[in-house]
Amino acid sequence: MLYFLLLSLTYHSIIIDGANDFNSDEIFVQDRNNDSYWGKDNELDTLYLTWDRNNLYIGCVYSLNNNAILIFLDTGEGGIDNANLLDWYPRDVRFSGAKPDYLIALWNGNLSLGGVRKLSKPTIPLSYQGENKAISNGKYFLEVSIPFSSIGKPKILRITSLICGGDYSTSCDAMPDDKSIRGEGSVIINTFREINIDSDDDNEPDSSVSVNNAAKDVSYEVIFPSFNLVKLEPEVCRGNDVEITISLTEKSSVNVSLFNENGRFLKNLFYIQDVKDTTFYWDVKGIDEGVYIIKFTTSDNSSIIKKAFVRIK
Repeated sequence: MLYFLLLSLTYHSIIIDGANDFNSDEIFVQDRNNDSYWGKDNELDTLYLTWDRNNLYIGCVYSLNNNAILIFLDTGEGGIDNANLLDWYPRDVRFSGAKPDYLIALWNGNLSLGGVRKLSKPTIPLSYQGENKAISNGKYFLEVSIPFSSIGKPKILRITSLICGGDYSTSCDAMPDDKSIRGEGSVIINTFREINIDSDDDNEPDSSVSVNNAAKDVSYEVIFPSFNLVKLEPEVCRGNDVEITISLTEKSSVNVSLFNENGRFLKNLFYIQDVKDTTFYWDVKGIDEGVYIIKFTTSDNSSIIKKAFVRIK
């Protein structure tokens, strides 16, 4: 009886040694062949997932040539919606629906140039075990063990894995597939692979789970933030301070820039990260007399508002 009780405490422990000892029913995502926009040398193949009582295990088979692998995990803690703002592996990738709060990343098949981090400000390195080794036919195998004590004990886990270029670049391939991937331009990921790892709400990961059967793709509506309100007070200024109020439908980062009355760019005034409603002050004492245009732009360029402003002495 004790033997069976001990068995029920765990699902499957993976030895982190570079050999793939995940089971076939631990395939979390099987990617389509030859669907990378950057060719077969930069392509995702298979994502594995399992866990025991203490650790989450993730494996990934892929090919890579002078690019990066990024595996984003959403544990429901509240994470990021814009990877361009990260201080570690920033990429031109945004998220709709899920908000990843952890990232596994490496560069060009080299895990020493990556690791695992919590996506806070700044990002925080986490303890983990990992190996990345070349296997047959130009492919690599990455396996990582992350203690649940480092990421909490999530009830539901949502994952997307991407191949991206260097800092602030886009993505060429995703697991699961996402329609926004096209090998160029900004990406908004709204499709994730989801699994419930604590279905009985006992604050312990479930045992005896077939990951392949329990996982499913979930897609969310892509919601673009837009401005509810942008207000300058005063719009005709004789003094030094202008009060600026911004209200958005969804949280976003906002760039505020200054143009002359003919539309010529003069300078960026502010870059405000991750706000929905905010009020701040602009000291205009260094601005010459004249008519200006103040341009407010969300970080994904989905919403733009322009306001006239007059400076008088």
